[in-house]
Amino acid sequence: QLESLYPRPGWVELDPEVLWSQFTEAVKEAVQVAGVHMKQIVGLGISTQRSTFITWHKRTGKPFHNFISWQDLRCAELVNSWNRSLLLKVIHVIFTVLHFLTRNNRYLAPSSFTFSTKQASLKLSWVFRNIHEAEEAAKEDNCCFGTVDTWLLYRLTKGSVYATDYSNASSTGVFEPFTKCWNPTLSSLLSIPMSIYPPVKDTSFNFGSSDSEIFGVPIPILALVADQQAAMFGECCFHPGDVKLTMGTGAFWNVNTGESLFSSWRGLYPLIGWKIGDEVVYLTEGSLSNVGTAIKWAQEINLFTDVDETAKMAQSITHSEGVCFLPSFQVSVHDPYSCASLMGLKPSTTRSHLVRAILESVAFRNKQLYDLILKRINIPLRTIRADGGVSNNSFILQMTSDLINKKIEKPVNADMSSLGAAFLAGLASGLWTDKEQLKKLRQVEAVFEPQKDSEEYRPAMDTWTQAMQHAVQHW
Repeated sequence: QLESLYPRPGWVELDPEVLWSQFTEAVKEAVQVAGVHMKQIVGLGISTQRSTFITWHKRTGKPFHNFISWQDLRCAELVNSWNRSLLLKVIHVIFTVLHFLTRNNRYLAPSSFTFSTKQASLKLSWVFRNIHEAEEAAKEDNCCFGTVDTWLLYRLTKGSVYATDYSNASSTGVFEPFTKCWNPTLSSLLSIPMSIYPPVKDTSFNFGSSDSEIFGVPIPILALVADQQAAMFGECCFHPGDVKLTMGTGAFWNVNTGESLFSSWRGLYPLIGWKIGDEVVYLTEGSLSNVGTAIKWAQEINLFTDVDETAKMAQSITHSEGVCFLPSFQVSVHDPYSCASLMGLKPSTTRSHLVRAILESVAFRNKQLYDLILKRINIPLRTIRADGGVSNNSFILQMTSDLINKKIEKPVNADMSSLGAAFLAGLASGLWTDKEQLKKLRQVEAVFEPQKDSEEYRPAMDTWTQAMQHAVQHW
């Protein structure tokens, strides 16, 4: 687990050298554990965190700063300022009119576009306003920009290959999924030089080979993919309507929309899932923060010892006795300064009530986001497959299944991102020839089917919703 750096309040960074070192060690360890030799590796697939980025000097390879994490809030005030600005309101009106006149969905996305602290866009703009060396290098066409995948590819090939893939590019906030190009209008608006962006390649693609000095032999790099899109591929969500729910630090709902690209809408964002040859698959994503984070916090303050205890603790009582856990982020709330809180505490409140309230809040937010997806996406939803560390919590998955009245499948392996990257690399190497072969490799550990009517949860969810609304008014 790479340790984050916090140089200032709200800033979250990663050391590029530590990241590189841990990555190469992880590859060597994986090969050793598998009991094979480096010479037997036919290809490497790389799945990485999205929107975390770095800039460096094209000629020397020296970074201008640490990786700036997707969690970083240094641009929070700028995000709020832009989202309230007259210019953005004018842009919304112009594109709303264009969409009304043409019915072209390409104009729908900018008609409701808003900035987010999770995206790289405004943080990248911040770099060129505040780091003089990066600004000067860009003027001389000597500045490179890259998300984690691009940096690793650059280092693996000793600087000979500079590229990213469509899944990572579309997650930055400065790439236009409709045209499949870096967005020149947005870049100009934010004073980001177009010369800094890497070429964008297919997700399953031969990017070149690693330098032989790194692993002893050259290894072909056959896939670059963003973590959530990789998990989608690993879950074999290949058909329109397939849904993947990853619950880790945050929760990510992804819906395969096939060839249809749905525009942003109140917390839902369009992404490119993957591009393989002529096939381009689009996704719609909604996300929740403070899922695994909240559970980890509860453990750190000794509400429980082992995370495996939490489901049993929650099931040991019939309700949370009116206690509500309010996360710092909800579908309709985009205030990066809002704080988590507990409401409804009483003298009779026990650790089990607190734990159940935290787990219930995850299920309630899953229900909200699922309802939003149903309202927005005009595609019948098919299978729902869950993964990520929090998917091991049977209470959350069962309650989510009850609330949305849908079956949820959980795979044997909770880490689908690495499997998705392996699948994509295997396709590029010819190890597998089509996705039908990948489906046969799926292993389901458990299936959660609705056991209670969602109306049974109505009083608890109404109490939680009212508490959220009350908190939002004071945040």
